[in-house]
Amino acid sequence: MNLYYPSKPYISLTAFYALSLSDYKMNLHSHPSFEIMYVTKGCCEVFIEKEKHLLEAHQFIFIDANLPHRLFIEEDQFCSMLNLEFSCQEERTKINLSELIKESDLFLKLCKDSCSHLTGTDIYNLGYSLKDLISQLELTLSLDDLRLQRQKHLQKFDSDYLICLLFFRMLLELSRCLYQGQSTTGALYLKKACDYIRKNLTEELRIPEIARYAGINKSYLQSLFSRQMHCTITDYINRKRLEQAAFLLINSSLTITDIAFHTGYNSRQHFAATFEKYYGSGPRAYRQLHGKQLETTTGKERFSEKDGIWNSKPL
Repeated sequence: MNLYYPSKPYISLTAFYALSLSDYKMNLHSHPSFEIMYVTKGCCEVFIEKEKHLLEAHQFIFIDANLPHRLFIEEDQFCSMLNLEFSCQEERTKINLSELIKESDLFLKLCKDSCSHLTGTDIYNLGYSLKDLISQLELTLSLDDLRLQRQKHLQKFDSDYLICLLFFRMLLELSRCLYQGQSTTGALYLKKACDYIRKNLTEELRIPEIARYAGINKSYLQSLFSRQMHCTITDYINRKRLEQAAFLLINSSLTITDIAFHTGYNSRQHFAATFEKYYGSGPRAYRQLHGKQLETTTGKERFSEKDGIWNSKPL
């Protein structure tokens, strides 16, 4: 990917968006930035040279700088997507890849990869890390901030530092999804099992059915979860349900009872006890403490940076 040059270790975030599209046909184009497209819902096609890549929910593509590509969404389809673009440069910024190179062998492997583009499935937390990064960028670049930047080019150290940490986290998750999953035995089966669990969280999940969907026996599947996910299948299912429940408590007006049933629990009491054991507080207290609405969406706009000034444009 030629992601890291010793002479250009600094990162500039150049564009981002989080939105839903339908019947969208992007012209073939290229830019001097690396680009990550991550599908949260629906599906899309990405054309790179003569190759076509179909991306569905929780799948992503990482595209090299200056590589011609285009996005295509069918007329009767829709796609919700997270997108981030960034470039390497000599000029000093708050984000220095040299620090990450020293700490992560997986990220070093990503930097040395000779492929012009990489695709993968999110079996870890890439989507969450990308969402958090874009959310912070959106909050930082609110309309008032845009006005202030145009007038005074102001930057806040705490916000820059947080964005740097979130960007590093995203790169680590990207590296894990691309290489840790591919380099370990049974990764394909594990991906299929995780996809099945993700799509059926509200249903009664049985281990033999999950194993059958993945194409292996339940003993092998349990071994894969133990060795690669460091937990049992049941623990993984409970964790994903509780993460979904925590998200709904913060970002929806659903009652606690509705959230319990929506995330696969048969009773509010069982849900409340399990949630408190995992998060250290009951659902009601958690909602009161964290219940700030935070939408990860840039509406219909794409934000881009030029000469240190951020601007928004309809997409």
